[in-house]
Formats: sequence, structure tokens, C-alpha cells
Amino acid sequence: MNQPEELKQTEDLKRREDALAKFERELTLAMRAVDPPEGFAERTMARAVAPSPVRAKVLWMPRRVRLWAGGAIAAALLAGVFFAEEAHQRHQREEAALAQQQFELAMRITDRTLEHTRQQLWNTGIRIGN
Repeated sequence: MNQPEELKQTEDLKRREDALAKFERELTLAMRAVDPPEGFAERTMARAVAPSPVRAKVLWMPRRVRLWAGGAIAAALLAGVFFAEEAHQRHQREEAALAQQQFELAMRITDRTLEHTRQQLWNTGIRIGN
């Protein structure tokens, strides 16, 4: 190593040591024992024996209202199930109708293709069926 490089490393090391020493001094100062404020123990003991703070008031619905609310929720759930089932059945009917249309189209195409094939065979002298 050359001298300027060694000097630079020595200066860096000294700066780090100075920063660490400063940190240790600040930490020691911050961690020193501190007396509690006057009356702290009395206030803490008074809180410990005092009754607990007033809790929020819980509101209860009257029994009749709870019964009506439960009935309304049950009715809404039943209506939802009914309408969902109705929509499902309608969807199945639509799919079945579409499948039927596709089947009928496929049968017409097959009939035409077979008729065309019969006609070609007839023209060549091969007789099939009626």
C-alpha cells in the first residue's frame, strides 16, 4: 500500500471511532436513572383501587322487534333461494332448447348430405334403398 491510501484508511478509522464514542456518550446520558415525578406512586395506587371506568351502554332491541327482524331475514333468504332456483331452471331450459336446435340443424345437414350421396351413387348406377 502506498502512504496516501494508508493515511486515508487511518482517517476513516478515526472518524468511525469518534462517531462510536459520541454514540456511546449519548446512549449513557439517555440511559441514566431518572426519578419519577412527584406524586407518581400515589396517583398510580389511586388508579389501581378506583372503580373501573363506565362502560358503554348496550342497547337491546325489544323481543318483538328481534322476532320480526329474524322473520324478515328468513323470508329474504327464502326469496333469494327461490329466485336463484328459478333462474337456474330457466337457464337449463334455454340450454336444452339451444341443444335441440343444434341437433335439428345437424340432422337436416346429414339428411341433405346423405341424399346428395345417394343421388351421386344413383347416377353411377349403384342402387341403394328405394
